[in-house]
Amino acid sequence: MARYRSKSWRNYRPEAPGAVESPPPPASLNCRILGIDPGSRRLGFGVIEVVGADTHCVTHGCIQVDGLPMATRLARLHAGVRDLVAQHAPQEIAIEKVFVSRNVDSALKLGQARGAALAALDGLEIAEYAPRAIKLATVGFGGADKMQIAHMMRAVLKVEGRLTADAADALAVALCHAQHRRLVGLISDRFANAVHGTGAEG
Repeated sequence: MARYRSKSWRNYRPEAPGAVESPPPPASLNCRILGIDPGSRRLGFGVIEVVGADTHCVTHGCIQVDGLPMATRLARLHAGVRDLVAQHAPQEIAIEKVFVSRNVDSALKLGQARGAALAALDGLEIAEYAPRAIKLATVGFGGADKMQIAHMMRAVLKVEGRLTADAADALAVALCHAQHRRLVGLISDRFANAVHGTGAEG
């Protein structure tokens, strides 16, 4: 027995629960985005500014907590992310989803670190992206390594000076979100124009 009444796209209902996981279409293409690459020892961050079709890097770096007790790490990560938000005032946040590996202990610690960062972002629009989706959007290859990601961030965002792997990953998360919201905005505009055009003809 078929699970759905029809496979036709006409039965797609965007308002149905779980149909769309992305944030709503942006009101403006101009936006400051904070990208976060969560980690239990180092948290990479990157802030980019989107102005129309132009995107540039505002700042990037890492919050180092390696060697500290786990509870202290989480507190430092939470405070560090909160300070980043206060200093750079991003309108939207992009964060990488947790990659579940075979090492359960590492996955648990990563989830805790990610939770500490998310807790500091209360009230802000947050978008989440899988690692492979980020690489596809920014490098064009889902299996890209860290050197390829860093090279692309330097080229696209014109980053000068030292760029750590964690910061490069965070910039890639932010850039992935910038590209996604730009695409959503274009689709929204075209859909609105099509609807208005149809109404005018009728």
